[in-house]
Amino acid sequence: MSERDAPLVAVICAVPLLGEAVTGALEGLAECKFIPARQPELGGLLKSLQPDAIVVDDEHEGAVAATYARFARVPVILISLRENTVQLLDDGLWVYPEESGASAESIRNLVAGGIYGRRALR
Repeated sequence: MSERDAPLVAVICAVPLLGEAVTGALEGLAECKFIPARQPELGGLLKSLQPDAIVVDDEHEGAVAATYARFARVPVILISLRENTVQLLDDGLWVYPEESGASAESIRNLVAGGIYGRRALR
């Protein structure tokens, strides 16, 4: 985790209401930066922000986030509203965690586990 007071989570969403819900779910756990989907140069923006975790709701943005995460070693969570599932990037592969529903609580738990579990390994 960087030298910020709270971890930073980049919330990249094509559905703004989902971005608001994720931001609300992470309140008190992390600072969130909402980024509308399909931003030009998203990889550069992520490199500049240096988030501690990334949450996306779009497969294209998930691919960009996965590329960034390979180098930054941060957790990436992909939400599918249509399928009501979440996937977690694990060693370059998208996996369905045990807590695979797309509820706010599931997303919060995955972000917390990704941030604090990773920090404990350092």
